[in-house]
Amino acid sequence: MPVSHKNDLVVVSGASTGIGAATAHELAARGYHVLAGVRTDREADAARAAGVEPVILDITVPEHIKGLAERISDDPGRRRLRALINNAGIEINAPVEVLPLDLWRQQFEVNLFGHIAVIQELLPHLRRSRGTIVNISSVGGVAALPIFGAYAGTKFALEAASDSLRREVKAQGVQVVVVQPGGVRTDMAAHSGDISLELADRMSPEHQRLYGDLIKSTVASNAAFLKRALPAEKAAARIAHVATTARPRTRYTLGTDAAFTVPLARLLPDRLMDRVLSASHRSRQGPSTH
Repeated sequence: MPVSHKNDLVVVSGASTGIGAATAHELAARGYHVLAGVRTDREADAARAAGVEPVILDITVPEHIKGLAERISDDPGRRRLRALINNAGIEINAPVEVLPLDLWRQQFEVNLFGHIAVIQELLPHLRRSRGTIVNISSVGGVAALPIFGAYAGTKFALEAASDSLRREVKAQGVQVVVVQPGGVRTDMAAHSGDISLELADRMSPEHQRLYGDLIKSTVASNAAFLKRALPAEKAAARIAHVATTARPRTRYTLGTDAAFTVPLARLLPDRLMDRVLSASHRSRQGPSTH
């Protein structure tokens, strides 16, 4: 039987699919009451379950964030906010030279500024509960692959903001944890390759010559890897544990690729790390078919 935590709330953003949805259901199974952030009524209907209460939450919309804070303040059971899991995100990959600036800004609005806005609004609740903030970063927040510049940039920034925040709120009793997933089988990961190829089709002939093969090989490599990547449910079990354990570490990796890549990125010189990532890219593609 699951342990009851009927006096605890947990917020999970980006909970309509993938890691977020799986984490919301995992926490509910453990007895928590999950406020699951979704963006549409249709997503809310799909997310609703025992212990999972959908809330309309686009983290780039201030009114949605304030509404979430009011829902917590007005909780009929006067339950405390045990944890905030900042999981919402988007991934649009293209070479630095090619990706339009509005798509750079869009990714930073969702993957960084939106999370900061939620943190700013909910920190008073987390201080009262001595709760935990879990920021879902990425192996890309430590090692940036080709064409992942914008997405990785948002995750590098989230890592830095998390470090500062952790040091700022430690004395207030609030824990800040970064989770760094590698390859996880999710809709976002699966669709990001299609988006990259669509953007590549709209490139100029010169950019096609410079980057076309790189984009195609990177998309193919990632698609091949995702077939054997970590299931979202296994990632969710780890995140749920991290969010609710009494003394979490400051960082956790998810998946063997992240466990391998993250320490190497911190230890190896840049040029050597470039070669390691290039070799890993080729091995993911498998033997040539030409």
